[in-house]
Amino acid sequence: MNGDTAIPAGGREQMIIFTVGDQRYCIPILSIKEIREFEDPTYLPHCPAYVEGAINIRGNIVTVVNLANYLGTKLEADNERRVVIIIEDGVSRATCGLLVDSVIGITEIVLDEIQPISVDGGAAELSGLVSIDERVIRILRLDTVLARLLGDDAISAAVG
Repeated sequence: MNGDTAIPAGGREQMIIFTVGDQRYCIPILSIKEIREFEDPTYLPHCPAYVEGAINIRGNIVTVVNLANYLGTKLEADNERRVVIIIEDGVSRATCGLLVDSVIGITEIVLDEIQPISVDGGAAELSGLVSIDERVIRILRLDTVLARLLGDDAISAAVG
């Protein structure tokens, strides 16, 4: 399983929980290469508003996406806990950095407890919802997010 498309029934999966604005999201931990402190990226002209720029990680250039802008919300103002989560697509090996407000921690999610969400409601970026400590956590659909970020709308439409 690459951790992004269909979530199989039964079993558990480790996820990392992070915040974007006042919302909580999670992604499979196996999709994450590393978590880095936010550093000012190099500006990339003619990119969508959600692209912060690019950073150099050990000789590799990685595009950093402001996840709040991408999801249509706002990052916390004057937040020194901001981090960039470096994710990698399990198939194409493409990498991307997601700028988030903070990382809360790692949790194990019982896959049968994930509630499906309707894509018709404009939530193509989400694969489901789960309740942890009485808070609703959104599970980010990384295949859709990466396809859109990498400009492959055809794949995004087919997967979503």
